[in-house]
Amino acid sequence: MLGNDLRENGTAPAQSVLGQLPPRDTTLLVRNVRDRLRLAITLGEIPAGSRLNQVKLAKQLGVSRMPVRSAITELVAEGLLELVAGGGVDVRILTAKDVKDAYEIRLALETRAVRHIAENQPTWGLGKIEQLVATHQPLVATYGEAELLAADRDFHMTILDSTDNPYMRRAILPVWSTVERAMVQVLHFDGVFRDAWDEHFGITEAMRAGNADLAEKRMRKHLGTAMEELSSRLS
Repeated sequence: MLGNDLRENGTAPAQSVLGQLPPRDTTLLVRNVRDRLRLAITLGEIPAGSRLNQVKLAKQLGVSRMPVRSAITELVAEGLLELVAGGGVDVRILTAKDVKDAYEIRLALETRAVRHIAENQPTWGLGKIEQLVATHQPLVATYGEAELLAADRDFHMTILDSTDNPYMRRAILPVWSTVERAMVQVLHFDGVFRDAWDEHFGITEAMRAGNADLAEKRMRKHLGTAMEELSSRLS
């Protein structure tokens, strides 16, 4: 249960995502509250279907209710939360259709992005992508949940950024929360992320070689396999 002081066995719990935030300006504070709530929902610390208690959340985060309300409004727009009849906000239950819909957007954007990179060979972008693969591929088996999600996010967002089209990232951001909620379903399966980073390496290799068809094929397989696996677990 979120906010318990002790686990059932009497030991101290792992540090909650919803620990107190340091004081900041209002805009940044709302963003930090939103990011904390998003991660807590993604990792299941706030379970799907549960009703949010804004007073409790504000106390846990060490903030007033105003930034919590503002953050909730943004997360409703992202589809993580939903308003319920009679007032209140619930965490939306993730469905197989949500995953398939989100991955359709990913397929459209990311296959186009890898073709662009392979054809145009952006120096900064390819260098950054290769650096990410070199950094994370050997270490991914040692990462915790939040690190796995962050590393994967960095790889895919850098591909979009490397097109030099800012609308690529803006277009995918509304579905990324759904993507990460789905990915959490397989975080504990041995080898899943190691295999994913091997595929990242293959995609990067094809882009560096200037082979747009192969880069697209590998990205399409990478995302298509993930979509089928994740949606099947939620069916």
